[in-house]
Amino acid sequence: MEFEEILEVALDRAITKEEALFLFKETEEPSKYLRLFEVATAVREKECGKLFRLDGWMGGITECKIDPPCRYCRRAIPGYKWEGWDVNSEQLKKIADAFKSTGTTTVEIGGGTNPEVAGPTVIEILKVLRESGLNVWVNVGPALEEEHIQEMKKLGVEAITSSFETMNKKIFQEIKPGDSLEKRIKLAHLINDNGVPLISVIMVGIGESYQDRVDHLFYLKKFKNFYQLAVSWLKIHPGGPLEGKIIPPSPIEAARTVAIGRLIFRNIHINVSDPRHIQLWIMAGANRMVHAGASLHKKGGFSI
Repeated sequence: MEFEEILEVALDRAITKEEALFLFKETEEPSKYLRLFEVATAVREKECGKLFRLDGWMGGITECKIDPPCRYCRRAIPGYKWEGWDVNSEQLKKIADAFKSTGTTTVEIGGGTNPEVAGPTVIEILKVLRESGLNVWVNVGPALEEEHIQEMKKLGVEAITSSFETMNKKIFQEIKPGDSLEKRIKLAHLINDNGVPLISVIMVGIGESYQDRVDHLFYLKKFKNFYQLAVSWLKIHPGGPLEGKIIPPSPIEAARTVAIGRLIFRNIHINVSDPRHIQLWIMAGANRMVHAGASLHKKGGFSI
């Protein structure tokens, strides 16, 4: 396989698994990954247009109950405390109006994995935000039952997330010791099989191989209703269990994964939720972002 030849054909068709693996191996040098980004940008503009969306975010609606916590999470820092969530319907209407006043059209409802309360809590918030005219997508981990998904579908949810982070079972267990990859896969199938658009996350830099990334991306490609790929990259929190134990990746690793994802998926949304490097994500072929627009945080209030 020739590098330029693959990029040339990628302008007009999705790349294969073999080509994706070749591109991961071939684009470690700046001259090569910049050329990859150039082609990914061309594909995004051809297939998706030039619109880059900034979604709003309403986070921390449920306390995560995964125990022990994921090793990269703030919950794993000694002394961390959840801020709590206690918002009534009238306050939700004001929150919806505040989002709309910023020009925000779409909001992510985000929370920790808590099977006891996640479904009803999300549905209550979803009803109010949808009545206000906002589009909404949901991300609360493997904490939803099929009836919750069906009710959200009736309410017009844009999409529901089931993130795997990695599909390498050994790495998943090491980095997410209290979590279940099987439950996350089951949720993804429930979302897809009920005809709801599916969002899923791949995390870069947790010890996975290029082959792991390729297998993960092409597994997601099998879902008929796969709607948005979210790419994250490992960040080390001071005082957390990974500090001094693992070297976090360069954001370039996330950007290369975005670009190769764009050459695989072509016309879906690709999202990276880190506004510090927004120019890089745009260069790499992403077309959507959360945490760069209007956000509601319990501790800091409403921010833009």
